Formats: sequence, C-alpha cells, structure tokens
Amino acid sequence: MIAHVLVAGLQLVGLLFLRVLLILVGLIVVPFALPLRVTQGPPRPFTEAVGDWLLITLPGWAWLWSNDRDGAAGDKRGWWHVNAPFGLGAYHWLSMFWWLAIRNPANNARFTRLFGCPVTECDYRYWGQEVVKDKPGQGGWRFLLATRKATGRRYYGLYWVRQWNDSRALVVQLGFKGEPSDWTEDYSGDLSRQWKGITFEVNPYKSIA
Repeated sequence: MIAHVLVAGLQLVGLLFLRVLLILVGLIVVPFALPLRVTQGPPRPFTEAVGDWLLITLPGWAWLWSNDRDGAAGDKRGWWHVNAPFGLGAYHWLSMFWWLAIRNPANNARFTRLFGCPVTECDYRYWGQEVVKDKPGQGGWRFLLATRKATGRRYYGLYWVRQWNDSRALVVQLGFKGEPSDWTEDYSGDLSRQWKGITFEVNPYKSIA
C-alpha cells in the first residue's frame, strides 16, 4: 500500500497543477464563449423550483469549460436558479459565468481519461472501510485504486472523515471520487454517469448535519 500512496501523491500533485491551470484559463475562455452559447432541446420544468431548465452549452472550441450534464444554467432541480449570486436567476450572464468558471470550472474535463475515471472500463480495490460519507455516524477512511483494464492506468482516491461532533467533521477527499458502490450501478441508460471526476477537498470543520 505504501508504494501506491507514493504514486498517488505524485499523481495528485501533477493533476492539481493542470487543474489550476485549466481553471485560470477558463476565467478568460468562458466570457468569450458565452455570447456564442448554444441552447439545446425544449425547456423542462425545474424539479424543485419555479421556472424551466434549458441545456445551454458552450461552442465546441470551449468544450472543456462547458458542462454537458447541467449546462450553463445550473442544475435541473433549480437550486442554482434560486441561489445564483445577487438573486439574478440562472439565465443572467453573470450567473452562467459563475456557474461555469467559478463554481464548476472546466467541468467537462471529468469526461476525459486524464481527469475522469470511467468505472465500466476499470477494476478496483480499496483499503479501509467500504462506506465512508461526510454524514453523521458514517466517518472513517478509504483509499481506493481503480485500474483501467485496457491500459493499466491507475486512478487513486482518498476519502477521510473524522467527526468532531453531531454536526461538524474534518473531511479530506483527494483524487478521484469513485467509491465501491459505483461498480454495482447500471450505466447502460446513461454512460456519462460512469465518469468519476477528481476533487481536492480539505475542510477541517465541514457541516455534516
């Protein structure tokens, strides 16, 4: 396991550098790409808010900084429509910029094999606990390794939750976000769901209530 930890650390440093670079570039790309945005399909009512959701994507040359699942207008529930900055709603230019460049920067990178782990193409193993969540009573640690069958590419992910009290915990999640339960799901209806992206979360006092 020690050798895997060392390799994971090197992988994480390299990916963090590339991730930060993509985020910074996105601050320039997204404002130029938004005026050329494309609206796809008919509107659909938000599931938890008043109004309609539309899939709005950036042009092909800005694909990495677009969001193929939620689009530029935020989630299908309507949470972003209600909680966007300054009460502007999901369809204001500033709200779409914030969603794509600040809140979910370079989101489509998770659909690449550099920044995303395709579950159905990988085997996996883990050390620690199978179920770890930032929820009361579900803390612990897990170090997961997924290996792509075709190439041997390795994807590492560490998840550690140390609960302080009923509502707060130390949460460390570094690397790929896959977990054992992902390998039991059926992705035949939507293969895009199999992609597990990368995260760099270190929160010493996260709310878990």
